[in-house]
Amino acid sequence: MNQREIERSFLNFLKQSFHLIDAVDLTDLDLQGEVHCYRKGDLLIQQGRPAPKLYYFAKGFARYVCVSPEGKEFTQSFACSPNIAGSTRAMVLNAPALFSIEALDDVLCLEFDWSHFSQSLQRHPGLLATYTKMLEALFIGKEERIYGFVQLTAEQRYLNFLEQNPQLSNKIPLQYIASYIGITPVALSRIRKKLRLD
Repeated sequence: MNQREIERSFLNFLKQSFHLIDAVDLTDLDLQGEVHCYRKGDLLIQQGRPAPKLYYFAKGFARYVCVSPEGKEFTQSFACSPNIAGSTRAMVLNAPALFSIEALDDVLCLEFDWSHFSQSLQRHPGLLATYTKMLEALFIGKEERIYGFVQLTAEQRYLNFLEQNPQLSNKIPLQYIASYIGITPVALSRIRKKLRLD
């Protein structure tokens, strides 16, 4: 994909997902994005460092991962194309990121500088409304995830993961899925064996 195709993909993603934006190309929104390709294993943002970019994934997928002081990894979420990725906290507060975004596949993306993107939000009500809808969807997903940890069994959380991420289930290591649903890889193996037998 060339830059023009990726920009069209981004606009189509906004239109199809949130139905609000009305623009022919990015210049209509005063947006300028740069195309970047990350290889599997690369970090788009790194925990503890500034993260002033907003990413649109045209191809590929990644995970949000936080590492404890003891070196233990916690998979927070996944981003699969087409999708938006970044650290809202790091961008808005100009603060270090609390997590890393690691490419789990080759990622082709459009990167936006947050300061410029946020200025475009103020100038274009349609873009602001679209971005608001995106944030609402993210917050709803986070609420449902927290609810799942309190109300659902590990097996139910795993089945929810499979239902919500069918494109990822066979492409990412099982330890990342186990971390994401809050159990050990051994416990996940037991759940998978039980489901095969049922």
